[in-house]
Amino acid sequence: MRVLDLKNTVINIKQEFSGYFKERDAEINGSLLALLSGEHVLLLGPPGTAKTLLASKICETIEGGNFFHYLLTRFSTPEEIFGPLSLKALERDEFSRRIEGYLPTAHIALLDEIFKANSSILNSMLTVLNERKYHNGKELIEVPLFTVFGASNELPEEDESLEALYDRFFVPIQSGLYPARREP
Repeated sequence: MRVLDLKNTVINIKQEFSGYFKERDAEINGSLLALLSGEHVLLLGPPGTAKTLLASKICETIEGGNFFHYLLTRFSTPEEIFGPLSLKALERDEFSRRIEGYLPTAHIALLDEIFKANSSILNSMLTVLNERKYHNGKELIEVPLFTVFGASNELPEEDESLEALYDRFFVPIQSGLYPARREP
């Protein structure tokens, strides 16, 4: 694709989204910037501010794009994010997940309430976010991820040791403002 074609495509998407998402220019611009740069975006805001819909619509702009969305809690399990264990693999004494339809096969992902996930999910997610790779048993899988939308109604407490996760998000957006990164 030529640069001019890409520029026109992005402008058209931005105009279409601006007509659909009222007063969400910062969120639209940040989302498109994250998509084009291959970085991740953190959307901070109260419930009902179209965070999920925006991420889903961004995915629709990608031909053949796979969208993964999940609301995380401290009780969420790795199976819910990375796929269930393969029973056939377990019969062969191998640890492997059936990943189709889960985060390791997504182009765009929205992880709602991302800071509430437990450490077993967050630790696995760091490699996916940073390197676009997922360890599925003995196999190292390339993840086709363009960007992850992390969403939260609030920033985590500073003593929660989530700095490594927070740092994976290049574009934090809150109420149309780009807040400064917290110092660890």
